[in-house]
Amino acid sequence: MPLPPDEVLDAWKARVRPIEEAELALVRAIVTHPPWLSEPDEHALRYALNLARLTLVRTPDGADVDVAPILAPYREEVLAVAPPVLVRPGGFDQVAAARLVPHLREHARAWRARLLAALGDRLPAAALDRELCEKALVVVCGGGGGVTWSYLGAFDLLERFGLEPRLLAGTSMGAALALFRARARRWRTEEVLEVVRGLSFRTLFQFLETGSRYGLPAAMRLYLRAAVLDHLAGPGGEAPTLGALPIPLVVACTGVRTGALPREPEYYEHLLDRHGRAPRPHVVKRLVSEIFQTVSEFMIQRDRFARVYLGADEGTAGFDAIDAVGFSSALPGVIHYDVLRDDPRMHALLADLFARRELFRLVDGGLVDNLPARTAWGLSQTGVTGTRNAFVLGLEGFGPKLTQPLWFGLEQLAAQNVARNRGFVHLLRSYQRVLSPIEIVPGARSLSRAIQAGRAELLPDLPLLARMIRPFPPLA
Repeated sequence: MPLPPDEVLDAWKARVRPIEEAELALVRAIVTHPPWLSEPDEHALRYALNLARLTLVRTPDGADVDVAPILAPYREEVLAVAPPVLVRPGGFDQVAAARLVPHLREHARAWRARLLAALGDRLPAAALDRELCEKALVVVCGGGGGVTWSYLGAFDLLERFGLEPRLLAGTSMGAALALFRARARRWRTEEVLEVVRGLSFRTLFQFLETGSRYGLPAAMRLYLRAAVLDHLAGPGGEAPTLGALPIPLVVACTGVRTGALPREPEYYEHLLDRHGRAPRPHVVKRLVSEIFQTVSEFMIQRDRFARVYLGADEGTAGFDAIDAVGFSSALPGVIHYDVLRDDPRMHALLADLFARRELFRLVDGGLVDNLPARTAWGLSQTGVTGTRNAFVLGLEGFGPKLTQPLWFGLEQLAAQNVARNRGFVHLLRSYQRVLSPIEIVPGARSLSRAIQAGRAELLPDLPLLARMIRPFPPLA
């Protein structure tokens, strides 16, 4: 099933949001207060809520069974009684929540039996119960350069709790780290630390003029493929494609439409030229100002550009994963990434994408979508995670911080497109103790500090996250 357009995703989300918010409020009250509800009663309430959310159920043979018409009366009844009690502006009412249990338990049991009887062999009971009792963890990683190193701590903590993502999405350097998480179902921090130890600024970037075919010319050429291919390649030495990764990955990019570029391409290629000026403080300040102005022009005019989601958009699942991350990280005027090698398959895929979307160039995804949660959630609703019962964890570190005044303006602009995705995130961890955005290749001590902070800041959320993801038994 192709990824639905935004208006369809918005309609889907509006339909299920009251149910999702009610379940989240219930579980949050359970993990933050002394025991007040038995586990069987908790499971009964959650089963009843998720039954009201249900639309399509994926069966073992890969078919989708539409249950929404049959459950429509049940859904309306649950919406009338559950969200008003579980999501209260004045605070959670434990007594009122507990009173819901007997009614909703019996109601859900009766409608479950009615549903199975109506659909017969088309809907196995085990498939129905799996859709209701098991959530798929979706992890979305925002961009922001060096701030994203904290996500390694989050990956490590999720692994310690046995929480494996079923889908990953990311932007810019967040997509780069998500790619390393997607390459194996088990996460081993030490393997990534070994990769980072072998990196340097010179292995990643070179100041030289090269050809430009799909990317926007810039001062520095990103040689991501040469730096990480050995660590990501399969047995044949080829980079994985987005759709073939053990954990599916979606990468956000900005598509510059033909005629939409704010300035001539040559401007971006020579943005960082010092023209013989020594790198003194006033010169560096001027260069930083020019970069901010250039990036701001893109972000302020982002509605003129196309949001491209490699791995989710039609015809992009076969994209080379390293190329996808490279384009997503190509900051206008600063970083250039391109596919100039002899690779007929990638050239064909890029040509098809450019023709269908009427694109001129691909650049940093953070300019239009720095936290692609809407697309990740929408993709989960197509069944790619095996269940449409998804829990979206958002990781971002580029939010506005007074402690980083140099970046505050860009952080405010990025926060605007993060807000567009907020309704599609069930739990958002906005990291505060982060490295500087320019620490793309941190030293060992800085990286260790970032990972420790990444674990520490997410740790308070783990009781809620783990309980939401942990499967629970169905109604007897």
